[in-house]
Amino acid sequence: MSEFLSHIFSLPNLFPTFILCFCVLYWLIVIVGIIDLDMIDVDVDVDVDVDADVDVTGGTEVGVAWFNKVLHFFNLGRFPFMIWLSIVSLMSWFATIMVNRLLHIDSFLIGTAFFLIAFIAAMFAAKPLTFPLVKMFDAMEKSDGLKSVIGQLADVLYPNKGTIPGEVEINYEGSKIRIFVLPATKDDVLIKNQKVLVIAPSDEDAKIFLVEPYN
Repeated sequence: MSEFLSHIFSLPNLFPTFILCFCVLYWLIVIVGIIDLDMIDVDVDVDVDVDADVDVTGGTEVGVAWFNKVLHFFNLGRFPFMIWLSIVSLMSWFATIMVNRLLHIDSFLIGTAFFLIAFIAAMFAAKPLTFPLVKMFDAMEKSDGLKSVIGQLADVLYPNKGTIPGEVEINYEGSKIRIFVLPATKDDVLIKNQKVLVIAPSDEDAKIFLVEPYN
Protein backbone atom coordinates (compact mmCIF):
# COMPACT_ATOMS: atom_id res chain seq x y z
CA MET A 1 0.00 0.00 0.00
CA SER A 2 2.79 2.41 0.88
CA GLU A 3 4.52 1.61 -2.42
CA PHE A 4 1.30 2.36 -4.31
CA LEU A 5 0.82 5.70 -2.54
CA SER A 6 4.46 6.58 -3.12
CA HIS A 7 4.04 5.86 -6.84
CA ILE A 8 0.82 7.82 -7.43
CA PHE A 9 2.21 10.85 -5.55
CA SER A 10 5.59 10.73 -7.28
CA LEU A 11 6.62 13.61 -9.54
CA PRO A 12 5.49 12.15 -12.91
CA ASN A 13 2.07 11.28 -11.47
CA LEU A 14 1.62 14.36 -9.30
CA PHE A 15 -0.53 16.41 -11.68
CA PRO A 16 -3.01 13.62 -12.67
CA THR A 17 -3.29 12.56 -9.02
CA PHE A 18 -4.03 16.15 -8.01
CA ILE A 19 -6.86 16.36 -10.58
CA LEU A 20 -8.31 13.04 -9.45
CA CYS A 21 -8.09 14.02 -5.77
CA PHE A 22 -9.93 17.25 -6.58
CA CYS A 23 -12.76 15.23 -8.15
CA VAL A 24 -12.89 12.80 -5.23
CA LEU A 25 -12.97 15.68 -2.72
CA TYR A 26 -15.77 17.32 -4.68
CA TRP A 27 -17.93 14.18 -4.59
CA LEU A 28 -17.28 13.67 -0.88
CA ILE A 29 -18.49 17.22 -0.22
CA VAL A 30 -21.55 16.61 -2.43
CA ILE A 31 -22.36 13.42 -0.50
CA VAL A 32 -22.09 15.28 2.81
CA GLY A 33 -24.45 17.87 1.36
CA ILE A 34 -22.33 20.99 1.78
CA ILE A 35 -22.56 21.92 -1.89
CA ASP A 36 -24.97 21.16 -4.71
CA LEU A 37 -24.20 18.95 -7.71
CA ASP A 38 -24.24 21.95 -10.07
CA MET A 39 -22.18 24.22 -7.81
CA ILE A 40 -19.10 23.77 -9.99
CA ASP A 41 -20.24 23.94 -13.56
CA VAL A 42 -18.89 25.35 -16.77
CA ASP A 43 -20.76 27.31 -19.38
CA VAL A 44 -19.22 25.83 -22.49
CA ASP A 45 -20.96 28.08 -24.99
CA VAL A 46 -18.49 30.60 -26.39
CA ASP A 47 -19.62 34.20 -26.50
CA VAL A 48 -17.86 36.59 -28.89
CA ASP A 49 -18.90 40.16 -29.57
CA VAL A 50 -17.13 41.67 -32.56
CA ASP A 51 -17.87 45.02 -34.15
CA ALA A 52 -16.25 44.67 -37.55
CA ASP A 53 -17.02 44.33 -41.23
CA VAL A 54 -19.14 41.54 -42.64
CA ASP A 55 -16.24 39.25 -43.58
CA VAL A 56 -14.58 39.37 -40.16
CA THR A 57 -17.86 38.99 -38.30
CA GLY A 58 -18.91 36.09 -40.49
CA GLY A 59 -15.60 34.33 -39.90
CA THR A 60 -15.88 34.86 -36.15
CA GLU A 61 -19.40 33.45 -36.05
CA VAL A 62 -18.36 30.37 -38.02
CA GLY A 63 -15.41 29.88 -35.65
CA VAL A 64 -17.63 30.16 -32.57
CA ALA A 65 -20.19 27.77 -34.03
CA TRP A 66 -17.42 25.30 -34.94
CA PHE A 67 -15.91 25.42 -31.43
CA ASN A 68 -19.33 24.89 -29.85
CA LYS A 69 -19.77 21.91 -32.15
CA VAL A 70 -16.49 20.43 -30.88
CA LEU A 71 -17.60 20.85 -27.25
CA HIS A 72 -20.98 19.35 -28.12
CA PHE A 73 -19.20 16.37 -29.77
CA PHE A 74 -17.47 15.54 -26.47
CA ASN A 75 -20.83 15.90 -24.63
CA LEU A 76 -19.60 18.92 -22.67
CA GLY A 77 -22.53 20.94 -21.40
CA ARG A 78 -25.00 18.11 -21.96
CA PHE A 79 -24.77 16.97 -18.31
CA PRO A 80 -22.96 18.31 -15.19
CA PHE A 81 -19.34 19.16 -15.94
CA MET A 82 -17.95 17.49 -12.81
CA ILE A 83 -19.38 14.12 -13.85
CA TRP A 84 -17.61 14.46 -17.20
CA LEU A 85 -14.35 15.61 -15.58
CA SER A 86 -14.42 12.75 -13.06
CA ILE A 87 -14.85 10.11 -15.77
CA VAL A 88 -12.14 11.55 -18.04
CA SER A 89 -9.74 12.19 -15.14
CA LEU A 90 -10.08 8.65 -13.78
CA MET A 91 -9.33 7.04 -17.16
CA SER A 92 -6.39 9.34 -17.93
CA TRP A 93 -5.01 8.98 -14.37
CA PHE A 94 -5.04 5.18 -14.62
CA ALA A 95 -3.35 5.23 -18.04
CA THR A 96 -0.70 7.67 -16.82
CA ILE A 97 0.33 5.80 -13.67
CA MET A 98 0.45 2.49 -15.57
CA VAL A 99 2.66 3.83 -18.39
CA ASN A 100 4.91 5.74 -15.99
CA ARG A 101 5.29 2.56 -13.97
CA LEU A 102 6.08 0.34 -16.97
CA LEU A 103 8.48 2.81 -18.60
CA HIS A 104 10.06 3.89 -15.30
CA ILE A 105 9.41 7.56 -16.04
CA ASP A 106 10.59 9.83 -13.22
CA SER A 107 10.32 13.27 -14.85
CA PHE A 108 7.48 15.62 -13.89
CA LEU A 109 7.42 17.22 -17.36
CA ILE A 110 7.34 13.91 -19.25
CA GLY A 111 4.70 12.48 -16.90
CA THR A 112 2.54 15.59 -17.23
CA ALA A 113 2.93 15.59 -21.03
CA PHE A 114 1.78 12.00 -21.21
CA PHE A 115 -1.14 12.80 -18.92
CA LEU A 116 -2.29 15.52 -21.33
CA ILE A 117 -2.12 13.03 -24.20
CA ALA A 118 -3.98 10.46 -22.13
CA PHE A 119 -6.57 13.09 -21.16
CA ILE A 120 -7.32 13.87 -24.81
CA ALA A 121 -7.59 10.15 -25.60
CA ALA A 122 -9.90 9.73 -22.59
CA MET A 123 -12.16 12.48 -23.94
CA PHE A 124 -12.77 10.37 -27.05
CA ALA A 125 -13.24 7.21 -24.97
CA ALA A 126 -15.68 9.00 -22.65
CA LYS A 127 -18.00 10.01 -25.50
CA PRO A 128 -19.69 6.58 -25.89
CA LEU A 129 -19.42 5.90 -22.15
CA THR A 130 -21.34 9.07 -21.27
CA PHE A 131 -24.04 8.57 -23.90
CA PRO A 132 -26.49 7.05 -21.35
CA LEU A 133 -25.95 10.10 -19.11
CA VAL A 134 -26.70 12.42 -22.03
CA LYS A 135 -29.95 10.58 -22.69
CA MET A 136 -30.91 10.68 -19.01
CA PHE A 137 -30.28 14.42 -18.58
CA ASP A 138 -31.95 15.21 -21.91
CA ALA A 139 -35.06 13.40 -20.67
CA MET A 140 -34.95 15.37 -17.41
CA GLU A 141 -34.69 18.68 -19.29
CA LYS A 142 -37.63 17.84 -21.51
CA SER A 143 -39.94 17.99 -18.50
CA ASP A 144 -38.65 21.36 -17.22
CA GLY A 145 -36.27 23.28 -19.47
CA LEU A 146 -38.17 22.88 -22.72
CA LYS A 147 -41.36 24.27 -21.24
CA SER A 148 -39.63 27.57 -20.47
CA VAL A 149 -38.38 28.25 -24.01
CA ILE A 150 -41.11 26.95 -26.29
CA GLY A 151 -43.30 29.83 -27.43
CA GLN A 152 -40.79 32.47 -26.31
CA LEU A 153 -39.46 35.35 -28.43
CA ALA A 154 -35.69 35.45 -28.93
CA ASP A 155 -33.01 37.63 -30.49
CA VAL A 156 -30.59 36.03 -32.94
CA LEU A 157 -27.00 36.31 -31.72
CA TYR A 158 -25.33 34.12 -34.33
CA PRO A 159 -26.95 33.11 -37.64
CA ASN A 160 -27.05 29.50 -38.72
CA LYS A 161 -24.67 28.31 -41.43
CA GLY A 162 -26.56 25.61 -43.31
CA THR A 163 -26.90 22.68 -40.92
CA ILE A 164 -24.66 24.36 -38.32
CA PRO A 165 -27.07 25.80 -35.73
CA GLY A 166 -27.19 29.44 -34.82
CA GLU A 167 -27.63 30.83 -31.32
CA VAL A 168 -30.36 33.01 -29.83
CA GLU A 169 -30.97 34.71 -26.51
CA ILE A 170 -34.27 34.66 -24.62
CA ASN A 171 -35.22 37.06 -21.84
CA TYR A 172 -37.28 34.87 -19.54
CA GLU A 173 -38.47 36.11 -16.14
CA GLY A 174 -35.42 38.32 -15.70
CA SER A 175 -32.95 35.66 -16.84
CA LYS A 176 -31.17 35.36 -20.16
CA ILE A 177 -31.30 31.93 -21.76
CA ARG A 178 -29.15 31.02 -24.75
CA ILE A 179 -30.01 28.07 -26.97
CA PHE A 180 -28.90 26.61 -30.29
CA VAL A 181 -31.46 26.96 -33.06
CA LEU A 182 -32.19 26.15 -36.67
CA PRO A 183 -34.89 27.68 -38.92
CA ALA A 184 -38.09 25.64 -39.07
CA THR A 185 -38.03 26.14 -42.85
CA LYS A 186 -34.94 24.41 -44.16
CA ASP A 187 -33.88 26.99 -46.76
CA ASP A 188 -34.25 29.98 -44.42
CA VAL A 189 -31.21 31.72 -42.96
CA LEU A 190 -31.35 33.53 -39.65
CA ILE A 191 -30.19 37.14 -39.51
CA LYS A 192 -28.27 38.65 -36.60
CA ASN A 193 -30.52 40.68 -34.22
CA GLN A 194 -33.61 39.23 -35.91
CA LYS A 195 -36.63 38.46 -33.73
CA VAL A 196 -37.66 34.82 -33.85
CA LEU A 197 -40.23 32.61 -32.14
CA VAL A 198 -39.13 29.30 -30.61
CA ILE A 199 -41.68 26.73 -31.77
CA ALA A 200 -40.33 23.24 -31.01
CA PRO A 201 -37.26 21.14 -30.23
CA SER A 202 -35.48 19.57 -33.18
CA ASP A 203 -36.27 15.93 -33.89
CA GLU A 204 -32.57 15.21 -34.44
CA ASP A 205 -31.16 16.81 -31.27
CA ALA A 206 -33.11 17.87 -28.18
CA LYS A 207 -30.51 20.58 -27.49
CA ILE A 208 -31.34 22.37 -30.75
CA PHE A 209 -34.65 24.20 -31.24
CA LEU A 210 -36.59 25.20 -34.31
CA VAL A 211 -37.53 28.85 -34.77
CA GLU A 212 -39.40 30.97 -37.26
CA PRO A 213 -39.18 34.73 -37.95
CA TYR A 214 -41.47 36.91 -35.84
CA ASN A 215 -42.79 40.08 -37.49
